[in-house]
Amino acid sequence: MENRFGKNLRILRKQQKITLEKLGESLKISKSAISDYEIGKTFPPLDVCDLISDYFGINIDDFQNSIFSEFTEQQLINLLHSKDKAKLSKELSEDFSNEKRQIEFHNKLLSQQIEGLQIQLKLVKQIVESKDSEIKSLQIQVRLLEEKLLG
Repeated sequence: MENRFGKNLRILRKQQKITLEKLGESLKISKSAISDYEIGKTFPPLDVCDLISDYFGINIDDFQNSIFSEFTEQQLINLLHSKDKAKLSKELSEDFSNEKRQIEFHNKLLSQQIEGLQIQLKLVKQIVESKDSEIKSLQIQVRLLEEKLLG
C-alpha cells in the first residue's frame, strides 16, 4: 500500500513553510522521525497521525487517501483546517439545535401557562355568574320581604 500520508505531510509542511524542527517541536517528535515519515522509511503510529492531522486541521482519511501533489495551491489552503471548520460547523449546528429545543421547551411552557390562565378565567366567570345568581336571589328575597311588610 502506498504511503500517501508521508508524501502529503511533506507537501503540506513545505506549502506552509514549516521546518522539520518547528513541526517536531510543536508535535514533540524528533525531526528525524518526521523526515522518516515523509520519505516513507517508517509510517507514524496512529496517535502521531492524529497529532499531525490535528496540527494541520485535516482529517486523517484525507491525509492517507488524497494525493496532495495533484491539488492546486488554493485547494490545499481550503483543505487546511477543514477538520476544524467541520467541527465548528457541527458545534454551531448543535448549538442551534440546542437553542431550537430550548425555544420549543419555552413555547411549551408558555402554552401550558396560557391553558392555566384560560382555566382560571373560566373559573372566575363561573364565580361571577354564581354571584350574579346569588344577588338576583337576594333581590327577590328582599322584594318578597318588602311585600310582606307592606302587605
